[in-house]
Amino acid sequence: MIGTYLDKYEVLQKIGEGGMATVYRGRHSTLDRDVAIKVLHPHLSSSPRNRKRFAREARAIEHLRHDNILEIFDYSGTDSSDCYIITEFVPGETLTELVSRTGPLPSEVTTLVGIYLAEALDYAHASGILHRDLKPDNVMIRPDGTVKLMDFGIARFLDESQVTMTGALVGSPAFMSPEQAKEGELDQRSDLFSLGTLLFFLVSGHLPFSGSNPSLILKNIIEGNRVPIAELVPTMSAGLADVIEQLLQSDREARQNSAASVAEGLRACLAETKVGEHDPLWSLGLFVEEPESYGRRLDDHLRDVLLEEGRAYLEGGEHLTALRLFNRLLCIDEENEEVLALVQGLHAETRPSRRSHFVVFMAAVSLLAVVGVGWGLSQLEPGTDDGLELAQPTTPSDSSKGSTRPASLGSPPAASSVPPAPGPPAPTETTAPPGGAVPPSPDSSSGERAMPEAPPPTTRRSKKVKPRPRREAAALNVKSAADITPTVTAPQPPPLAHVELRARAPFFADIYEDGRRLGTTRDADPIDVLPGKHVFVLKHELLEDQSVEVTVAGGERFVRRDIQLTPKPALVRVDRAFGEDCRVNQDGNAIGTLGELKYQFRLPQPDQRHMLVLDCGDAGVHTREVSGLTVPVFDFRLR
Repeated sequence: MIGTYLDKYEVLQKIGEGGMATVYRGRHSTLDRDVAIKVLHPHLSSSPRNRKRFAREARAIEHLRHDNILEIFDYSGTDSSDCYIITEFVPGETLTELVSRTGPLPSEVTTLVGIYLAEALDYAHASGILHRDLKPDNVMIRPDGTVKLMDFGIARFLDESQVTMTGALVGSPAFMSPEQAKEGELDQRSDLFSLGTLLFFLVSGHLPFSGSNPSLILKNIIEGNRVPIAELVPTMSAGLADVIEQLLQSDREARQNSAASVAEGLRACLAETKVGEHDPLWSLGLFVEEPESYGRRLDDHLRDVLLEEGRAYLEGGEHLTALRLFNRLLCIDEENEEVLALVQGLHAETRPSRRSHFVVFMAAVSLLAVVGVGWGLSQLEPGTDDGLELAQPTTPSDSSKGSTRPASLGSPPAASSVPPAPGPPAPTETTAPPGGAVPPSPDSSSGERAMPEAPPPTTRRSKKVKPRPRREAAALNVKSAADITPTVTAPQPPPLAHVELRARAPFFADIYEDGRRLGTTRDADPIDVLPGKHVFVLKHELLEDQSVEVTVAGGERFVRRDIQLTPKPALVRVDRAFGEDCRVNQDGNAIGTLGELKYQFRLPQPDQRHMLVLDCGDAGVHTREVSGLTVPVFDFRLR
C-alpha cells in the first residue's frame, strides 16, 4: 500500500498496527500536510456490516474537538473498497515507549498526564462516547509535552452499548474494568477504572493485574487481586495513591463518579507540592526532553516544599497530613535531619496519650522508688553497689500484713542475716503458671538460700535501672560540682549576615555556594551567612550559570533584586515534512539548508524576539515569529 493513494491521501510509510487496523503516515495531496491513515484490516473491511459500523463510529467521533483528543479529518464511505479514517499526524512516542525509555514516571509527571486524560474523557463522556480501550499504547505524547488520546475506533454511543464486535470482548484485558471483563453494561466509570490502571502503570512501571493468560488476568481484575500502589512506590505522592486506589475499586459505585472529579483530585495533588499545571518550569515537554535533570530538579523542589507544607500542617494540628508529607520526604531523602527531628518530636508529644493507662501505676512506682532511695541511703556502707539488683526481703512487722518494701539498695543480704518471720511464710513475687499451680519454694536442706530471690525487673523497669556509681559518691560529686566548678561563659558566635538575591522575571535559579544548595532566587526569606566574602553561583538547567560575589559584615543585610539571568540557547526542531533543500534564515541571516542542519539548529537568547524563515522555493516560504521562549525546545511545524 505504500506509495499508493487513498482518494487524495498519499500513503508514505507504515507506523503501527493494532487489532483492528494498520496505521500509515500519509500526506494530503492538495493541502500538503502530514496525516495519519488508519486502514481497517481486510478481513474486517470485507464485511458490509463492519464497513457500515466502521463508518458509524467515524461519524460518532468526527465532531470531537479537544486539545487532548486525536482530531479526525476525514473517513472513507461505506462504498469504498478500503475502510480508513484520516487523523492528524502526531510526532512523538506512546506512553508505553516513554516509560520504556525513562522508567516509571515521577508522581507529578504522572499526575499531569492523568489530568489531561481525565479532561479528554470528561469531554468525550459528555458527548455520550466511551473509549473502551484506554491503555498506554493508545496515548501519544508529543515532544512539546502535549498528550493525545487516540483510537476511539471501538468507542460507541452509550445507548448503543449492546452492539459488540463479532460477538466477542473488545479491548486489552489488562486494562479492562471488572464489568467489562464480565461483559456487563458499561458506563463512564469503566473508562475511569482503565485510567486508574494506566496511572498505576505509569508511576510504578508495573500492571496492577497480571497473570499467565488473559483468563487469569480477567479473574484477578474481577476479584480485585493486586498489591496497593503505595507498597510498590513508597516515594509517590500519597494523594495520587488515594486517587488511583479509588479508581481501581472493583465495585464501580465506590469509584469517582466522573472524569471531572478525577481531574479535580489530581489537581489537589499538584497543589500540595506546588507544581503548577501550566507552569513552563514543570511542563511535560521538559520531562520528555531531559527526564533525568527534570527528576533531580523535582526532588530538590520536593525537599523544600514537603518540609514547608509539613510544618504548616503540624502547626495547624493536622498531624496525619503532616506525617504523610514527611513520610514521602524521608523516602526521597532518608537522612533529612530536620524531618527526623520533627517526626521524633511529634512522637514524643503523642506518646503519653497512648500510655495513659500507665499513669497511676507509674506514679505509684515513682513514689516507692523515692521513699526507698531515701531510706536506703542511710543504710549504705562503703563498697556497696546500688544499681545492679533490687532485693526485697520482708520484715516481721510488714510480713504479717502481707506487704513488702525494699530493705536495701545494695547486694542481697545472706539468709542467716534475716530473722525468720513468725507465722505463715511471706508471700513471694513469683508469677503463678497457667492453671493456678505455684512452684514449691526451694528446700533449705539443699544448701540453697531459704529466702527466694526477687524476680528480675521487667523489661520496662530494666530500661530505667542502669548501673550507676555509688550513691554516696554520686551525691558528694553533685554537691561538690555545684561548689567548685567555675562558671565558664561560652564564646558568642559573630552575628550572621543576611543575603537576598532576586532574579528578574520570568526566570529563577537555585543558589549554590561551594557546591552546596542554599535556596532559590524566589525564596521569601534571605540566606543567613557568616560575615566575609562569598561567591554564590546561580544555576538552572535552562539558564547559563551566573556568579554573584558578595562581601558582608556581621548583622548586615545585602539585597540585590535586579539579577539578569541568561537563557541557554534553545533547540529549534524542524518538521521533516519540509524538504531538505529548504533554506533557513534566522533574523535575516542565512544559516544553511535543512539537510545541512539535519533539521535542527540552536537559537541564542530564546527569550528575545526572533524571526525564523524557511524558503522552500516552489513549495513556498514559511515564517515563524518566536518571542519570549521559556522552554528548551521549539518545534517548527508545517501548518
